[in-house]
Amino acid sequence: MPSQLEAFACFTTFIEDQVPRYVRPTLVGVHDGLQLVDLCLQALDSELFQHLLSFNLKAEIYAFPSVLTFCAATPPLPEVLALWDFVLAWGSGLNVLCVVAQLHGMRTELLQSKTPMKLLRNFPPLRTREIIPLVVQFVGVIPATLYDAIVRHPWDDTLVLPIR
Repeated sequence: MPSQLEAFACFTTFIEDQVPRYVRPTLVGVHDGLQLVDLCLQALDSELFQHLLSFNLKAEIYAFPSVLTFCAATPPLPEVLALWDFVLAWGSGLNVLCVVAQLHGMRTELLQSKTPMKLLRNFPPLRTREIIPLVVQFVGVIPATLYDAIVRHPWDDTLVLPIR
């Protein structure tokens, strides 16, 4: 059984080595992650992206809690832990695609809604068994340059995303 000291050491290593840009005072990694949610949604589902944009809904408005917390803002906790297991194994940057996969699961309702922000205020409960296969599928479909930015955005200060 791991001790609290070992758990803290693992957490510290994760924060310092894997996602340092997420914990800086400016939250630069989070803001890049939000921009990447928009870029991924545009690449993977331009109809949904344009629909949300028609309501002035960019990821920075509706996805901040999800990106900041690596989806921990969306219950239930056992699903969050299963998703974290996947994200830690495949790369912390894939959190961006996890958020896009959640949007994909809400696609029909979002496209039919006259007030999509009402739906986006509270994402539906996480369904890891649906999210993970979608993320893996998305990885194979998005442009290589976008995937590279997703992978690098939590830690690489040399990453430059397109200006919005």
